Amino acid sequence: MRPGRRVVALTFDDGPNGADTASILDVLAQEDVRATFFVVGQAAKEQPHLLHRMVRDGHAIGNHSWSHTRLNLRSRAAVRADLQRTDEAIFAATGERTRLVRPPFGARSFALLAELRRLGYTCVLWSVPLAREWDRPDAASVARRLLDATTDGSIVALHDGNRGRRGDRSHVAAAVRTVVRELRDRSLRFLTIPEMVALGEPR
Repeated sequence: MRPGRRVVALTFDDGPNGADTASILDVLAQEDVRATFFVVGQAAKEQPHLLHRMVRDGHAIGNHSWSHTRLNLRSRAAVRADLQRTDEAIFAATGERTRLVRPPFGARSFALLAELRRLGYTCVLWSVPLAREWDRPDAASVARRLLDATTDGSIVALHDGNRGRRGDRSHVAAAVRTVVRELRDRSLRFLTIPEMVALGEPR
């Protein structure tokens, strides 16, 4: 991403996660922000209404594996089957297919990256240190950790779920509101990952 674009991307991993994902979607709608959700297949299959809402609200969806396993430790055939299974859950919920993938834990290898390219996926990581919101810091602490490191062209990763299972992420929505408002005050605008890809490769 070339400097000077004044853009950032908000991304969310590990969901969907019931009311906590819905609360984040509410905040994004109120703030008129589009984000990218990297969903876990088994959670997507259980909660298709949340994926339907993501697409309806203009968000992008990416593949975060079927059950949040380390894809870099699996065979090419297993990786392909895992991602295809998740893609089918996404398609069943939204009628759309994704070419975005974020490997769980960000774990990757040369072999995995080569296989993702062969399958036609864009591998998306993040550029801001994780806020570790799964450790349950308060919303203000989550927001500050992100804001201290976010700049032009950043890809911010938050978690609306718990590795595809239910988990308490009720504090994340409030953190998102703070992050959005402060970054807007810095004259940054929000893009989805496909929009950032169109401008230049995500970093």
